[in-house]
Amino acid sequence: TTNLGVILMTIKVHEMPTMVVVADRPPLVDPDTHAMGANLLAEDFDLLPVQRDYRSLPTLLPQANESFQGDGTNFAGATGMENKFFVDGVDTTDPFRGLTGTGLPYNFVREVRIKTGGYEAEFRSSLGGLIEAVTPSGGNELEGRAFGYFLNNRFSAEPRQGSYDPETGDFAEYDVGASLSGPLVRDRLWFYAAYNPTFWREDVKMTGWGFEEDRFTSHRFAAKLNWQADASNNVILSVFGDPTYRRGVGDLFANVGTPTGFANPDPYLLDIETGGINASLRGKHLLGDRFLLKTSLSRVTNNVHYEGSTERGRTEPLFVDLDGVWSGGSPVLEDLASTVWTFEADGTYMLDRHTLKAGLAFKDNRIDAFEIESALYAEPPDSFSAWIFAVDGTVRNRIPSAFLQDSWRIGEKLRLDYGLRWDGQFLVGSDGEVAQKILGQWQPRLGFTYQPGEPGTQKIHGSAGRFYQELSTALSSMVHMGSAVFASNKWSEDPRDGSLDPRDWDWGELSQQGIAPEVDGLKGQHYDEFALGYERQLGGKAKVGVQGVYRALREAVEYAADLEDSTVIYGNPGEGRLSEYPDPSREYLALELSFEYARPGAYSLLASYVISRSYGNYTGLFASDGGPLLPNIPAYSDPYFLSTGWLNNDRTHVLKLSGSYRVGWGLVLGASGSWMSGTPKNELGKQWGNPVLYNGLYDKFLQQRGTAGRTPAIWDLNLRVTYDLLAGREGGLRPRLTLDVFHLGSQRTAVQYDPVHYRDVDASGNQLDPNPYYGEPIRFQPPMAMRLGMEVAF
Repeated sequence: TTNLGVILMTIKVHEMPTMVVVADRPPLVDPDTHAMGANLLAEDFDLLPVQRDYRSLPTLLPQANESFQGDGTNFAGATGMENKFFVDGVDTTDPFRGLTGTGLPYNFVREVRIKTGGYEAEFRSSLGGLIEAVTPSGGNELEGRAFGYFLNNRFSAEPRQGSYDPETGDFAEYDVGASLSGPLVRDRLWFYAAYNPTFWREDVKMTGWGFEEDRFTSHRFAAKLNWQADASNNVILSVFGDPTYRRGVGDLFANVGTPTGFANPDPYLLDIETGGINASLRGKHLLGDRFLLKTSLSRVTNNVHYEGSTERGRTEPLFVDLDGVWSGGSPVLEDLASTVWTFEADGTYMLDRHTLKAGLAFKDNRIDAFEIESALYAEPPDSFSAWIFAVDGTVRNRIPSAFLQDSWRIGEKLRLDYGLRWDGQFLVGSDGEVAQKILGQWQPRLGFTYQPGEPGTQKIHGSAGRFYQELSTALSSMVHMGSAVFASNKWSEDPRDGSLDPRDWDWGELSQQGIAPEVDGLKGQHYDEFALGYERQLGGKAKVGVQGVYRALREAVEYAADLEDSTVIYGNPGEGRLSEYPDPSREYLALELSFEYARPGAYSLLASYVISRSYGNYTGLFASDGGPLLPNIPAYSDPYFLSTGWLNNDRTHVLKLSGSYRVGWGLVLGASGSWMSGTPKNELGKQWGNPVLYNGLYDKFLQQRGTAGRTPAIWDLNLRVTYDLLAGREGGLRPRLTLDVFHLGSQRTAVQYDPVHYRDVDASGNQLDPNPYYGEPIRFQPPMAMRLGMEVAF
């Protein structure tokens, strides 16, 4: 034994070169998920010809198609009003119309997570798809990017105008932006900040008056603070938004028809404000080695304001003369302020073969609504008719939620996921009292993955589940707003009599609905879904897949008229006071084939083919075959829903291709293309019915739904050329040029036709007043356009 005495260890500093850690891409065959959808990474869509907003990205995927009717992306037979939009886990979907969420440019997004179905109980569901944007977080290195994009009519072909579209002239769209991220305290506190003002303008011709400029400015921004308090606690504060200001020409909410001309331009000129500012505070807390707690508190706002942009437009009512010429002022004054508070907490406990997860949430959707819509019409020989809708008050929907789920790895090859979700709904009227409760929204979810061969090379997966979507606050603003007024009247003389405010006219007895009584046993809107698929890896870089999906709508909630006492109510069609209406039906059946190839740093390819059918009598929350553009209010008393057949967004065949190729020398080529078969056409006439809605005259199918032919098949091709001016440079400024060519070779094919054959009917049911535009195109594919861009990273 030798005694060495006291040994002291001293600290020595070694300077190390910078080390870059690059995460591996997810495996092509993910053995742990049965959910349908995809995660699109920034390094992929950054090379593809996509629109500036991340919300357009889902159309690259199978079973997600653009509808061309203004409601955005349609997932698996659903309409655009049935989707949910998230930013960093926060639900930003507008609770009033449900048509969109907070807009951000793809430059602010590092990943887009898209779920089209089959997802676990932990996820708040919808009747369509879930789209989540994940924004970047800062790191220990200071990084930034500046960018700008531009397109106008000089780089675009001439658009084709539909039968009711106004003539347009010059237009321009451009946006600039910048982002910066880095450390505030190294290894502890990081920041990310980005701002992107966007500008757009277009000249719109008003018949008999000339061109007016339609323009808007949107201020899109995102900011994040990420604090690693210690090894077990992480806190993230996010603030983001998209306040938008527009001086619009012709974007009207009111259902007042199409003008033939203008005596003065004021009725068509509007000041419009939309968008909002949102904030969230999220925490992740590791409690021991096996338990993870996540908490989230968020506030989301969305404001919609419409009013005439001129003094006359704000103070006079709209007047429509016998020839359909408009004069006077704007038919709409609207101020909607939505505020959504959400608190969520969930915990994950990890065992050897089980991952248990449970959570609670509370969401409060509030809408402060003030709205007046009215129009005055001249009628032969010398009389007048008018209608008015007015609402002023506050309603809300309070939604408690809970879920419990388990992911059980039974063996090395089999994984079973099962769980149960519950969402309640408490709709609060303008008097502050709960006006309607929906409590039975139980949602079982089941899924499995099985790897029959070598782990990671192939899998069989399947899922079954029930998915609910909350009711819109638009419905509550109609049935739970005590001040809601709807009235119509006819006069032998001009009712204005010196008063320009339609609320002061002699309407006789105004129809003030009051707060509707609670509907006993009301069921929430939901569908059931079943899916089964197979994926197989080919070599190390390719994957093929096949998947079958069946969705069936089980219940809808609609605003309708009681056919016995002529009162306007709401409920489940086919039940209770709406038992004389047919049960709503919408079935979607699809078979999907897919191929994916990825060689990082070289080229990539995503290809898919979907054969599907969408059949029923209910188009969805968006009334794609006509009616109000509000969810849950397609006026179920009209006979759109009395005909069953192929639905408007039924596209039997859809083929999609997208990918990129690195040529070298800093040059990258990207492309996306599609071929889609046409959609069903309808033939509509008129019929008299319940006078509570539409003054008693509304549309009627003259042929079975979807049997009046189909629109032509369409194809689309988009290209992107990207050139790094200093290819291979690791530090300093790294400039890059981009050229996007959208709709290359577009034939501007018609995508929608006027379905109304007749515009009147006599007492015997004979169709009168043929529509000269019946069967004529009212929407076309966009024309070819080029967009120039430049980015500088550092």
